Amino acid sequence: MKAPDSPIDLQKFLPQLVKEGILAKNGCASVKIGKSIWITPKKADLNTIGKKTKNALLEIPLEGNHTFPKDIPDEAVQHLSLYLARPEFSVIFHSTQENVMTCSMAGETVRPYLDDMAQIVGPNAKVVPNSSDDKGLKKIVSAIGRRNAVYLQNAGALCAHKSLDDAHAVCMVLEKASKAFVESRILGGGKPVPWLEAEAIRFVYQRKYSKQAEKNRG
Repeated sequence: MKAPDSPIDLQKFLPQLVKEGILAKNGCASVKIGKSIWITPKKADLNTIGKKTKNALLEIPLEGNHTFPKDIPDEAVQHLSLYLARPEFSVIFHSTQENVMTCSMAGETVRPYLDDMAQIVGPNAKVVPNSSDDKGLKKIVSAIGRRNAVYLQNAGALCAHKSLDDAHAVCMVLEKASKAFVESRILGGGKPVPWLEAEAIRFVYQRKYSKQAEKNRG
């Protein structure tokens, strides 16, 4: 899938993300375009922004060690850190879906009970403190590693990918995987995909995805 060309691409997508429960009404999402990040304003009504024809997202430079204006959301520095650490990321959503929130509160690494989590999210998803200081940012970057999502303690999860559709898929799969994890803890009987098998599933999927992306570019 193609990376966004304009911040308007994300802006128009915001109402759908709110409707599906991926983003809170005043949640946070961003896209990286060139050497800039375009992010939703702090505590803005995303449904209202999504109806505007002119760009209402805020631009911040793709570089570290700078102070943000007051209307930039607090989590912007987390998005910035992930974009700098993982250049292939072009979209980040801060998911606050029901089961994602539950797992972020539980504080336990979530392993895949379904193959699609291993494929699209990674062999597991870790929980780290929802912090924006240097130490906390390093933990977020380390925890996401080669994955496409990381839980923030008591605050949901950051889901990232190259395109809007792919980042959306990460959110949907993480919610599904979180639900399976929660139900396995409550009802018992669930068995997660073994670590090596999950790594193999992820590897095969990523090779297939890379080949398809190369084909689309051609």
